Amino acid sequence: MLKRLALATALFASAAWAQQEVSLTAQDIESGAADAKLAALGREAAATGREVVINAPKEWHGKVAAKVKAGGKAEVKLNDSFFENVVVRVSEKAKAAEPPKPVEPAKPVSPTPAPAPKPAEPPKPAPAPAAPPKPVQPEPKPAPVPPPPAPEPAPAPVTPPPAAPTPPPAPVAKPAEPVKAAPAADPVAAAKQRLEQSLNEGKEAMGELDASQLVRDDVIYVDGPVKAVTRRERLRSNLYWLNGDINLQRAELKPLAANRYQVMDKLVASENASLRTEAPAGPLMFTGKVPAEGDAERASLEKAYGEGRSVTRTVRTDQLRRNDTVYVGKDAAIVVRRDGSELVRYWLDGEVDLNQRGLQKDGAAKYRVISDTVK
Repeated sequence: MLKRLALATALFASAAWAQQEVSLTAQDIESGAADAKLAALGREAAATGREVVINAPKEWHGKVAAKVKAGGKAEVKLNDSFFENVVVRVSEKAKAAEPPKPVEPAKPVSPTPAPAPKPAEPPKPAPAPAAPPKPVQPEPKPAPVPPPPAPEPAPAPVTPPPAAPTPPPAPVAKPAEPVKAAPAADPVAAAKQRLEQSLNEGKEAMGELDASQLVRDDVIYVDGPVKAVTRRERLRSNLYWLNGDINLQRAELKPLAANRYQVMDKLVASENASLRTEAPAGPLMFTGKVPAEGDAERASLEKAYGEGRSVTRTVRTDQLRRNDTVYVGKDAAIVVRRDGSELVRYWLDGEVDLNQRGLQKDGAAKYRVISDTVK
């Protein structure tokens, strides 16, 4: 059975237009039923001068882009996505930034000549001292008796010449400061940025979840130290960060690809957790027989997996399709297949190797068909 893909189509035409989302299955694309809708997107984008943005796994790029361009020569932008679905929307083209205006060169400023220094004024000569007045001649007196000779004054002390000034010490060069290394990039922040870009179109996550808050069909993505959870809510997928440690070998988690796990059931308390067991290397053959009316095993399987209704159809092993679910009993097995919005049930008629690559164990007696070539 083909993978189920959800196509969400966003159309932006004018201020009066509202965003629309359309869900299509992979069967619609393969059969051509989706061609008209994808072509209409291409035609609308070409008419309004917008571009069509496609978020899808890489293997779907060429197919979806060709169906969009069949409606008109619209520009198509392709982005890789972890989701097993395709999101198509019509978006405004990014406007090219206007080139910066050239800066006019500054006008050269002519240097102003420095003013000529004024000549120093010559020092004024000191005024000449006034002549002393002439002494008045006293009247002559009798000659006085000469006093005894005064003692000679002591010689003035000799002051030694000042010592030459000591030269200042030479400046000591400061050692060069060590170059600081650039801080290492935060691996958690880098991983979150990658997951937001690939899973949420670069938008921030909605919040955080604990392992006990995980529900069926949540998908866990692991990028180094970071774990992200995508959850389908109201026709859109929201991104959350998963807190705490979780054993990715738990039986409630089904590996989808490298570092990607689907939550198959609500996680029980860690002390009661069971882990996935590796399938034996050799084949595990089972032969499905159609039980007779009134058989006890028939009644038990119809009650458990057929809503208590009688199962009347049969399917051979080579008629199993991808996404079928096989519930194995002792001698009989019921196959549940989704046909549109209904679930159709069959008795498995024939021998099958339960350890082959086309089957994936999903419980004690439950197997999912993951290939169209089951033998």
